[in-house]
Amino acid sequence: MESPRRGAPSPSASGRPSMSRVQPALRPAPAPARNPLRVRQFWPRLSTLVPALGLLVLALLGGACSSNPAVTKAGPGAWRVGLRDYRTGRNFELVNETHTSRVEQYSTLRDNADRKVQSDEIVAELVGWLESEGFGSLAQTGAAPTEKSAERVWVLEVQGPDGPRHLLVTKSTTPESYAVCRKLKAGFLDIYNATYAGQAKQMAEGETPFLAPELPKRLRK
Repeated sequence: MESPRRGAPSPSASGRPSMSRVQPALRPAPAPARNPLRVRQFWPRLSTLVPALGLLVLALLGGACSSNPAVTKAGPGAWRVGLRDYRTGRNFELVNETHTSRVEQYSTLRDNADRKVQSDEIVAELVGWLESEGFGSLAQTGAAPTEKSAERVWVLEVQGPDGPRHLLVTKSTTPESYAVCRKLKAGFLDIYNATYAGQAKQMAEGETPFLAPELPKRLRK
């Protein structure tokens, strides 16, 4: 009778082999080392989005310009385009880099993040598009009013080297003019929302940078 080999599993009462030796436990894989340059490596990737975004905005404005040959770019200098909603109190502001550099704007602690900085070329295209779509024919010379009133709805303001002009929409604005104003507002907001911004904001005590989730009406007290 052949003797079992040394180290081979011995048969059990059920006829199945049983392990005579305990298998060593598997060690968990070591956690990857933390990269101390993780934050620094994020910014080069993020910075590559800015030129791509600029090309996208120029493509959108370029399509509008090609359909309207009267579009001309704004001249050089510091430009600012702003939108104020008197009903909600919201402000949206877009300036070019000649007006305020990105470093100066975003690295300074501010009370709000309403202002965004875009390249000179894109803001020049935007101002030219606004002019070609009727802003110049409806706008008034001077700064936009800041006081809220029952009659005022919103205002679009363009400020360049020659000073500010504003387009005020009120409850008495004619339907024909309002259709033009609404198109101008939508075009500005398209560029504003497509512009990246990373504002350093001064937080008040107890304030959070995140919005609290809104409860359904049935759960509100």
